[in-house]
Amino acid sequence: MQRADVSRRQFLSGVSSGLALAALTPAVRPDESQTRTKMPARLIIDSERRHTKIDRRLFGSFLEHMGRAVYDGIFDPESPFADEDGIRSDVLEEIRDLEVPIIRYPGGNFVSGYNWLDGVGPLEERPRVLERAWNSLETNQFGTNEFMRWCRKVRTEPLMAVNLGTGTPETATALLEYCNLDSRTKWADLRREHGYEKPYGVKSWCLGNEMDGPWQIGHMTAREYGMKAADAARQMRRTDRSIQLIACGSSNTTIPTYLKWDQEMLEECYHEVDAISLHRYFNNTDDTGGDSQQYLAMNLSMEKQIREVASVADYVRGRLRSRKKLWLSFDEWNVWYRAREFDGGQKVAPHLLEEVYNLEDALLVGGAINTLIRSADRVKVGCLAQIVNVIAPIMTHDEGLWRQTIYYPYAWALKYARGQVMDLGLRVETFDGADLGPVGYLDVASTIDETRSRLCLFILNRDLEHDRQLELVWRDLEPQAITTSLTLTGADLKATNTREDPDNVSPHVLDPPSPGTKMTIDLPAQSYSILEMKI
Repeated sequence: MQRADVSRRQFLSGVSSGLALAALTPAVRPDESQTRTKMPARLIIDSERRHTKIDRRLFGSFLEHMGRAVYDGIFDPESPFADEDGIRSDVLEEIRDLEVPIIRYPGGNFVSGYNWLDGVGPLEERPRVLERAWNSLETNQFGTNEFMRWCRKVRTEPLMAVNLGTGTPETATALLEYCNLDSRTKWADLRREHGYEKPYGVKSWCLGNEMDGPWQIGHMTAREYGMKAADAARQMRRTDRSIQLIACGSSNTTIPTYLKWDQEMLEECYHEVDAISLHRYFNNTDDTGGDSQQYLAMNLSMEKQIREVASVADYVRGRLRSRKKLWLSFDEWNVWYRAREFDGGQKVAPHLLEEVYNLEDALLVGGAINTLIRSADRVKVGCLAQIVNVIAPIMTHDEGLWRQTIYYPYAWALKYARGQVMDLGLRVETFDGADLGPVGYLDVASTIDETRSRLCLFILNRDLEHDRQLELVWRDLEPQAITTSLTLTGADLKATNTREDPDNVSPHVLDPPSPGTKMTIDLPAQSYSILEMKI
């Protein structure tokens, strides 16, 4: 499509997110009376334009002791699916088949009041305690060693969080010694006493959780937390120098201390840590007033958050004249705004935060996946919160499990987003994204995996009424074949999956374009699609 063909239209010429740079393109509003599909967007693909290798931990997940995530989720000795360790084999196989690379544990808010010693040793000697973050009863029948055993069965890496709320740097370092040391010392010997001779070698550790939040057990100021985190980091590194440590960044973008917290706490602990955490939950009521098209642009606010936190980290780096550049851990993110019950009623495994996801939630999760791919130069770890039953893609019942709508874009990322991230040139029509400015109707991310000779496109169509065409122009490659072409779409954005109808919202085959140096993809309205090509 030549520029003369679109002189009456406002198009974006720039990055694949579709976030318009208005100064680069004449701002002429589109004529809404014409059919949008007559004006395809154009995507320029140059195989030499790539900027980073994806860390597989970017598509991790999260498991917290709350609701039915652990008990009735992954662990249920009374279930007909239980194996010899009480692990639900159906859930284990589902997560293992996804190939989730890393899972954060045991929290979350839970960790800030958790004594890890309650969850180790003989099962009959473990205390039954009142868990104060969610007002639930914790039996402690599943703890550190059970989680490590589960991780090995699932073939995933643990991302352990330590208690820096009621806990201390000393108790955090004791847990590290228990998990990682092979020496004949107090806590390593306790692990052996509990029946686990070999250390686990856990490499990734979170220094607390959301300590900026007044809701958090042990909440403190940024300076106080920064000093406590620095102390914990120093002690932990002396115990095991191979570990990576993640400091608590701001828990959300609306808290009054956002970014100021990140600056002040990093000024205290920058030299001792490797990364800073970010959290984000999307809300189609508070964020957008229920406007579905604005809602599908919210992944761009996630992109903005990444840039802002990275900028603060780099500012502190400059102030401290450090040679070290921190990476980011987006270790909690998802859609969450309907199931807001917080009180577990002092019960074991209460039904908490069992959000039921619809099609538009899945499309936004797809957009968030695109954001993480594009941000992989700085974000090395990401955790979809959570993995089962609690704001999760997988739900269980007594007779099995079923997949929520958000399962599919997450599964596609795990399967197809490999190799390096492509820098794309995308020209696309925009709409008014309110605080986000002009937003592209199409949002595209891409990866190239030379080991498998595959290039993959992840495409969100935010247009709620019209199909959209995307023209692919290859600068130096010509695809040999289309190996995968799928889309997630439907007429009803509010459609959900349920136990009774688990496939109501599920992927369909997308008509693949013919391979060539120029290709045109027809994208359904309100859809998230994937196109994998052999190159």
